[in-house]
Amino acid sequence: MALRNRLTTATRICAPIAMLLALCSSAPAAQRAPAAGAAQQVDVKLVLAFDVSRSMDDDEFGVEREGTAAAFSDPTVIQAIQNGSLGRIAVALVHFSTDQYNRVVVNWSVIKDRPSALAFAAAIRNGPRSPGRRTSISSAVELGSLLLEASERDFTASRRVIDISGDGPNNFGTPMTEAHDKAMAQGIIINGLPVMDDMANGYFPDLDKYYAGCVTGGRGAFVVVVKSYRDYAAAMRRKLILEISGNETLLKQAMAPAGQSQLLHKVAAAAAPARPGQVQVLPSAPNEFTKNCDIYGGFGGFGRYGGFRRF
Repeated sequence: MALRNRLTTATRICAPIAMLLALCSSAPAAQRAPAAGAAQQVDVKLVLAFDVSRSMDDDEFGVEREGTAAAFSDPTVIQAIQNGSLGRIAVALVHFSTDQYNRVVVNWSVIKDRPSALAFAAAIRNGPRSPGRRTSISSAVELGSLLLEASERDFTASRRVIDISGDGPNNFGTPMTEAHDKAMAQGIIINGLPVMDDMANGYFPDLDKYYAGCVTGGRGAFVVVVKSYRDYAAAMRRKLILEISGNETLLKQAMAPAGQSQLLHKVAAAAAPARPGQVQVLPSAPNEFTKNCDIYGGFGGFGRYGGFRRF
């Protein structure tokens, strides 16, 4: 019995590590990690998680991918990286849907200047779309947390961030609250970029509130809401500048009512802002969704509405 218990414990510990190695084995990196035993300090370790569920059609995914690549190529984002105390960040990209389809598409890459930023942008553009079904945000948080922990021997940072971008709530896998709370206990920050385009395939009207109350969390966590895919690139640029800078004053300015933020106007003007009213920055905070984060599904995908939903 004791031997069986030890084997069970070993399996629980090793299985996630084996899964992570398998997921990362074929993922390209824009720039090689430092040699073994030489952990490199960076300002931020950032895991970008893209929704590739069935509600995200190929055109919408193309906008998500191209908008992110364009954001990392933008001079204002590169400047934000170089303005950090160390002047470099480490970034990885994953695709998520149902947990068995989740993939590390671009492995850890150090970005410190224009060439490294352009190399990462090219890796984003060249990464094929992973297959997807449901929307398991919880599994994206779990995979992101695992990536952040497993990379500690290569990179260390005072801020570790998972950035979730998608068009629907969690409807499969581990309960959202469980995955969220575990990440919070590890000191991980989760930010979000919900897409609420009412002309799109997977429109969910209260997704901004869901992300604010269920998905995001940690010190200074925020939600950048985009109301149209046309403004996705501008939203991603704004989010990256806030995220990379770690400037709480800038973040508070971003959350100020429209017309009251002179500092944000300067940042937005430099970063080719979205159309008025189409991009909003909200704080991560408990709301009416917080105690019901899995009413839309979980585990098998059956929520209070019954059956399968297309997001």
